[in-house]
Amino acid sequence: MIVRIDKNVHVQIAEFYAVSMTLHPTLDEATVKRKKERLYAALRELGSFATIYPPARYKQAWIDAGYHEFIAEDFHFAYTIYTVQETGESVAYVIDACHSLLYHN
Repeated sequence: MIVRIDKNVHVQIAEFYAVSMTLHPTLDEATVKRKKERLYAALRELGSFATIYPPARYKQAWIDAGYHEFIAEDFHFAYTIYTVQETGESVAYVIDACHSLLYHN
């Protein structure tokens, strides 16, 4: 299954780590780079397992939209699965992200 990531997700990740580095002086760019690499590697792997993750359970907007939820590197990701009509290919579309420290209704 193909994984597509909404621009908003990239922005959420970048903003979280930018703020984190200002709040935690010991968190350096090299560490953040490694964290992001692991995070994006996990997102790429989502395509292999997207159908096994449960529907979102805590964030009301995600529940209302019928999103599934995937957790990696302390980030919660909301995604939906759809089929491209022309090709019949399945896509896991990651539409939103929220770090565990900020995850609430």
